[in-house]
Amino acid sequence: MNPKENVYLDWAATSPPDKQILEECLERSCHSYGNPSSVHDKGKEARALLEEARITLAKAVENRIAAESERQGAKAKGKIVFTGSGTEADQIPLLSVLKTALCKPLGLKECHIVVSAIEHPAVFAQAKRLEQLGIALSVVNPETDGRLLPEKIQTAIRPQTRLVAVMAVNNETGAVQDIGEIGRAVQEAGKVLGSKDISFHVDCVQALGKLEISLDPVLVGSAAFSAHKIGGPRGVGALWVSKSMEALCAGGGQEGGLRSGTENLFGAMAFATCAARAVKNLAERLDRARSLEAALMEGIRQIPGALILPECRRPGDRLFSPWILSAAFPGLGGEVLARALSDQGIAVSTGSACSHLERKKGHRVLDAMGTAPELSFSSIRISTGDATEPRDIEQFLSICADLYRRLKT
Repeated sequence: MNPKENVYLDWAATSPPDKQILEECLERSCHSYGNPSSVHDKGKEARALLEEARITLAKAVENRIAAESERQGAKAKGKIVFTGSGTEADQIPLLSVLKTALCKPLGLKECHIVVSAIEHPAVFAQAKRLEQLGIALSVVNPETDGRLLPEKIQTAIRPQTRLVAVMAVNNETGAVQDIGEIGRAVQEAGKVLGSKDISFHVDCVQALGKLEISLDPVLVGSAAFSAHKIGGPRGVGALWVSKSMEALCAGGGQEGGLRSGTENLFGAMAFATCAARAVKNLAERLDRARSLEAALMEGIRQIPGALILPECRRPGDRLFSPWILSAAFPGLGGEVLARALSDQGIAVSTGSACSHLERKKGHRVLDAMGTAPELSFSSIRISTGDATEPRDIEQFLSICADLYRRLKT
């Protein structure tokens, strides 16, 4: 991090690590250093810790940490597959479609996938790559508020559709999708078309530990998560699966054959511990996040010329995550403002940290929402977290207002 930065408002890109949890898990993993696949005592010891982390994370992503039934030993609804990142967790279901397609008589011609136009590059770029390989692709645009209509998703589905992918919380605007309704629309389309092979995948990277999420195994086939968004280490993610899936990549068969390779015990333990903590305190943390959101939105709207994106958004709106906010400063490029803020010790971004190549071509998410080009060009993303204080918001607003006044054209 730039040593000048003393106000960090880029939590959607990554969160500061929880040092205590990471150190404790690292110490435990160093003690239990065996390969979880080994049959000797050290291997069994490591395997036990890995499976404990798997169960803990499964309960966390299903929002059931504090449920009485869990204290009585009820099983999780789905299974966790540990991966190397949220991106990998997103890509495994997409590549599974390719594996299935290649094994069919008509090959790629029998497969079709549906994704939203506002997906993270982990899904969107991979879907485009599959299209290049011959798999049919339909892209569904959101409404101007960033929300996806279930009926639009349903209309895009064909008899050849094998997968539908929609993210739960948009990483640039904070728009929250109705995963339950979209899942039901996918299921209904499958019934009408006589297809039982449609899988519904959900990117939940910006949802875990931030909002209450509902993963119904009847509707959702898989969901992706990432540790470093909630204080965990980089380089570890997870794929929640409730339905059978074939892996494109083969290897030693770890993680149920979906993600071969010796497991990252430290990463799995730290991820699970951070997730359990975040879910347990979610209600209290959400109240605090909404308070910061209200102060931030009110302050931006008091800056002459500045706009919240989408403009219909209001403080406390449950259709948006309070942790992520997009704002436009017409007459000043977003990249210029972000750099100027950084020079003053304020860390924000101009969108997804994984979208550098896309931003050279435009602002895909905002463009898909029908946002005016001059507003997309001048947009920045402000994202808060557990360590964000009211004074951080005040400092950002003061410095941002001054910079915008001096630099806009």
